[in-house]
Amino acid sequence: MHWLIKCRAKSNIDALREATLPAHRNFLDGYAKETWYSGPLFTDDNKNAIGSLRLIEFPDRAAATAYINADPYTKAGLFESILIEGWRPRLDVRQRDYKRKPDTMQFVIHAHDKSDGAARRAPLREAHLAYLNQHRAITIARGPLLADSGERTIGSLLMLDVTNKAEAEAFWANEPFNRAGVFETMTIERWRFGHV
Repeated sequence: MHWLIKCRAKSNIDALREATLPAHRNFLDGYAKETWYSGPLFTDDNKNAIGSLRLIEFPDRAAATAYINADPYTKAGLFESILIEGWRPRLDVRQRDYKRKPDTMQFVIHAHDKSDGAARRAPLREAHLAYLNQHRAITIARGPLLADSGERTIGSLLMLDVTNKAEAEAFWANEPFNRAGVFETMTIERWRFGHV
């Protein structure tokens, strides 16, 4: 199963992050096969790291939890919170194979369904897929977030490669699921290709 691991950093830990970075990178090198995407989350101005987001493949939640708990960043106390959610990739492209573009920015859209999300999704599935296919050129990765069983959809994850945040917001404003009120919560955050 695939997992989203989203870590929110504590404030004022830049020096600690820099000191721990070599060990963190060495740790990531041990999971090249499992890692689909890995990189830091930043403030919109790209000046301050506020956490990390990884899409990674492990057999179960226990293995994903053991992985993030063993990360030198976690051991050093960099993270204020760690969120682990099931994820299913809809594009068979990993970070190492993604053709990066010059002068673009990456953003992650992380959305969670309302309690009746499944009913709201059903009649819009074809329009949703058509919209995503229409915007394939700006999509790095995408797929549903899943309950631990791997069966029930609880949200959506999209990684975009765009000119600026306004382009990401315009994309999301017209996305059929979003327009129909499928989601209870949503964030659009600056993300950057990291060490894999």
